[in-house]
Amino acid sequence: MKCTKCGKEAVAEIKYAGIALCREHFLSFIDRKVKREIREQVHFNRNDRVLIAVSGGKDSMLTLYQMSKIFGKWRNLELLAVTVDEGIGDFRVNCSRVAHKFADSLGIEHKTISFRDYIGITTDDVARVDKELAPCTYCGVFRRKVLNIYAKEVDADYLVLGLNLDDIAQSVLMNVTRGDTPRLARMAPHTKRREGFVPRILPLRKVLEDEVRLYVTLTNIPYYPKRCPYAPLALRDTHREFLNNLEKKDPSVKFSILRFLDDVKPLLEEKYMAQLHPCKICGEPTPQDICKACQLEMRYHTLSKGGQWPSESRGW
Repeated sequence: MKCTKCGKEAVAEIKYAGIALCREHFLSFIDRKVKREIREQVHFNRNDRVLIAVSGGKDSMLTLYQMSKIFGKWRNLELLAVTVDEGIGDFRVNCSRVAHKFADSLGIEHKTISFRDYIGITTDDVARVDKELAPCTYCGVFRRKVLNIYAKEVDADYLVLGLNLDDIAQSVLMNVTRGDTPRLARMAPHTKRREGFVPRILPLRKVLEDEVRLYVTLTNIPYYPKRCPYAPLALRDTHREFLNNLEKKDPSVKFSILRFLDDVKPLLEEKYMAQLHPCKICGEPTPQDICKACQLEMRYHTLSKGGQWPSESRGW
């Protein structure tokens, strides 16, 4: 297979675009895609502080690399990085070591924060106590809260997440199948600022997971290769398998799902984006009286003391 651009040996066949690319043209293809996506999502201002969430996996490490490559030499833009340790054995500890070393090599300040410090509960704690909800339910909600709190602590103007196209397509499908239309309206990237909430941007939004994997391999970007041990318990794997099978017949299906989201999101925001106000317990922004993270904390503490949680609250 030869590169469509130059005739050299190709390293990737981009089926949704009908092209094959050599190493050089594949890397530039992804670079351009990331730059274009960032321009479409945000216009940085002078002296902005940008916080990059880095799990240590391939997606976030490529995001860190791209942000450094594009903005690392901007004198009036400060890049920071953070890893959230959810308390999953030594899994995230190992991830954090890789993330810290790479961030340091790029000259980006990196810090690891933890659920234990901010929530007082780890994902391992949850897995031992709650036998009904998957640990990932708690983990995702807690992580969003902790990242928002920390972003405000460091006065970040934006929070950068390393979600790829596969992640986003899966999330759209999950929200549709469970009828969670308001959550579709809240999906990043966020173009509007809301009180108490640091807007998220997604540089890899149009980059497929396989493209991320190939890019980090070709460029020797370090990452921690193991999956979270709780990942198989999540519903996401079912949607991942479904979309990957569908992609074999329709190579552009994940892009089509993203276009669907972009088309309907303005309408959904108009209908479902309720005004945020401080949670009555923790003060974080929420459309409810008590934020979802605090609700889950109450559930955990009730169950840990041998209590029962009301059945009508089990639909998360």
